[in-house]
Amino acid sequence: MKTSKKGYLKNSPDVNKPQNIIKGGNITMKGVEFKVLGEDDNGYRKLMYPGNDYSFRHANYVTETSMKNKITKQTFQELWGTK
Repeated sequence: MKTSKKGYLKNSPDVNKPQNIIKGGNITMKGVEFKVLGEDDNGYRKLMYPGNDYSFRHANYVTETSMKNKITKQTFQELWGTK
């Protein structure tokens, strides 16, 4: 399993990958410019937002999935003010 040290940080060599694997359970989104879905090796998921720090307790690793350029129902509602 290949891991990334910088994940989706702005200047990371891995910023454009669809997924990154981060060792441990502490994730910083400071320096990340888009939402990221994090899922740890225990199956726990969090939608992570830029500028915040996140902890996945008891995780050996976290798989990050880029939400950049993905339209979700929530995003659609935010853009168009509909439900």
